[in-house]
Amino acid sequence: MNSRSRCPDVWIIIGYIIAVLAGGALLAPWLFAGGKWLVALALERGWQDSLLIGKLVRSADKTSFPGFFNRAALIVAVAGLWPLFRFLRMSRADVIGTEPAGRAFRNAAIGFALAAFGIGLMGVLFSMAGVCRVPNSANWGRFVSPVVSGLCVAAIEEFLFRGAMLGVLRRSLRPRMAILTTTCFFAIIHFLKPPGRGAIADDDVNWTSGFWVVTQLFNGFGEWRNVVAEFLLLFAVGWVLAGARVATGGLGLSIGLHAGLVAAMKYFSRVTLPTVAMRRAEFFPWVSENHCKAIVGSYVGLAPIAMILVIGAIALWICKDRARG
Repeated sequence: MNSRSRCPDVWIIIGYIIAVLAGGALLAPWLFAGGKWLVALALERGWQDSLLIGKLVRSADKTSFPGFFNRAALIVAVAGLWPLFRFLRMSRADVIGTEPAGRAFRNAAIGFALAAFGIGLMGVLFSMAGVCRVPNSANWGRFVSPVVSGLCVAAIEEFLFRGAMLGVLRRSLRPRMAILTTTCFFAIIHFLKPPGRGAIADDDVNWTSGFWVVTQLFNGFGEWRNVVAEFLLLFAVGWVLAGARVATGGLGLSIGLHAGLVAAMKYFSRVTLPTVAMRRAEFFPWVSENHCKAIVGSYVGLAPIAMILVIGAIALWICKDRARG
């Protein structure tokens, strides 16, 4: 049977996302209770000073219920991948591609360097144009955390979106349509943000609280102007990363680009502040302030989109697998 005559895999992806949200909602109260129990036990036995356990305890103590929902949904998403792959009869090559390991690491390094350099160059240009300024208190040495965060986020999201999701959709959709659909999912899902700390008191958490958080995930779509600005940037990022996955035959370049973008944007946001002119929207539509926080960076607009596309074009020109056409 022709793969294109099967039930569109996009509905299976939608079902998987719904199942992840429902499973996360059910797991979150138990995860929350376990975390708070660990905090109480650690305080009782003096474990909070331990190097490893202490860090885990402090993290659990500072995390409110919506934060536990995030972790619960991620656990369910990862746990559900194996049954999803089995159900769809996906091979290893369908998910991570056929790119040799050596070339994957090379492409990842090239992608990271290009992304970091491009965002850094954009930061210099923004500073010269008066979009942002570097305060005297800027700590230039705080780059380890953004790099680690970028690598972790990139590895997880590239496996989920450009690996699993794009791998599924490429079996039943034409390449461009599969890339477009994956990119739309990537942009939209980034707006599904749980409410902030304090949205629900710890004493009020019960087994239905996770479903309440699910109803709050769509609040990020309330400000349509912000949604459009961030959606376009997220779409550009997703399009570049999906194109990298298809053009190179693996996840190396997309992981490197993704990690470099996240790390550089986080670092850029840490060492700069928006100017008064920026806050007055004097640079719109070229640059505007990021309000919805679906993106880790502080700035959105046509200029960041153009830089993302340029970075992607250069990366594909350098790393494209010529044998794949």
